[in-house]
Amino acid sequence: MAARNIFWSQWLACIIAGLSNGWTSPFLAKLTIPNIETSFKLTESEASWVASLVNLGRFFGVIIGAILQGIVGRKNTILMATLPITIGWSSMIFSNSVLWLYSARIFCGIGSGITWSAISLYISEIADSSIRGSLILLTTNTASFGALLGNIIGPYLKLEEFGYVVLTIIIIFIILFSFIPDSPYYYILMNNEKKAEQSLKWYKPNAIISKEINEIKLFIGNDNLNLKEKLMEFNKPNNRKNIISLLILNIFLLLSGHNIMSYYAEIIVIKSKINIKPSNVVILLGFCTVIAGITATFVIDKFGRRFLLISSSIGTCLSMIILSLHFHLLSLNYHPNNLIALPIIGLLLFNFSISLGMIPVPGALLGELFEHNTKTYASMFFSGSLSILSFLTTKTFQPVLNIIGEKYIFLLFSFGAFFTAPFTYFFINETKGKTLVDIQKNSQTLSIDKKGVNTISS
Repeated sequence: MAARNIFWSQWLACIIAGLSNGWTSPFLAKLTIPNIETSFKLTESEASWVASLVNLGRFFGVIIGAILQGIVGRKNTILMATLPITIGWSSMIFSNSVLWLYSARIFCGIGSGITWSAISLYISEIADSSIRGSLILLTTNTASFGALLGNIIGPYLKLEEFGYVVLTIIIIFIILFSFIPDSPYYYILMNNEKKAEQSLKWYKPNAIISKEINEIKLFIGNDNLNLKEKLMEFNKPNNRKNIISLLILNIFLLLSGHNIMSYYAEIIVIKSKINIKPSNVVILLGFCTVIAGITATFVIDKFGRRFLLISSSIGTCLSMIILSLHFHLLSLNYHPNNLIALPIIGLLLFNFSISLGMIPVPGALLGELFEHNTKTYASMFFSGSLSILSFLTTKTFQPVLNIIGEKYIFLLFSFGAFFTAPFTYFFINETKGKTLVDIQKNSQTLSIDKKGVNTISS
């Protein structure tokens, strides 16, 4: 397979989205710690708004993204996401008060929501089935690289300097991505078979083009449904089961500490009272996240989605128990110098485990489980629910932490992680190695017939 078909420039879109997360940890610490000189300071309440507003912006972004995909296609939707992101980082450059930061985070969230609403679906439509899962997971991994980049350069750059770095990457992305063809699925929908063939030759140079075109036409089927009819498709047992399953995976993910742990990483390290520079620990955690993503990319199409979810659940649960134990021992007046290993092991295990499966796999399943005429709306529901849940958990973290303390909040996170494993075992179907057409045929075979005739329970 040609290198151009493996390293596409859309990974830059994921890096840009990841920078919004990577920015948060070093700069929240800078803007809240009194002895670090900055042009303005944040209260704990303001910091929680700055951390959480990006997720509120994502909610509106996924709605805008769903609308745009139906009008201009997935590729152009990803390109158009750069507009609100550019506005957001420009606001960051000129920020001299918390209101500017609020505005910046909302606009960055809108752009991020538009990006994530389209990117997994785009990749699922251009990737070969043998590596589709790996490539979808690569989106999460490159976002993690973006977050790592933010963690590395954040401690050494001013707010406006960080913004200029991101704007430079945005310009490079727009130039490179503009020359890449859209998904062949989009061209078939537009009745442009010639463009679809050219797209397939670009993305799958070794494929049998006529066979691929016929499979795409079979998968798309009749796409002349109106909005009401497309929404009614979710009444089908397999669609209803899949969307509820992804929602529950989102709930477990957020109740396991996702986003909170990355946004507040440096502050958590400071509160653990270990004698190590917090920014160094956060950078190490970023490297761990990237390594986990690379590992997942190589093993998902070998061991499957279910295996990664269950393994990730167990590891994340254990990491939260370790962190809870650390803060419990601190409450018993154990000296922090005797406990250095506990928070480091707990944080490293958390970043590795949750990035191995619980974060990336639901996105991979989103790109695989739904029929073409429901994909966009499934993506909107999936990303929208994740955004709202992220906003709520991130915004309430600090107030809840002030009430119950670190040891109990990490213990609560361990329960969220734990229940992902049995839920995956009983309710998530495996999709590795199957074409999108095969997945739909299998889903329909496994659907529960209300009359109970000639069906197999899923």
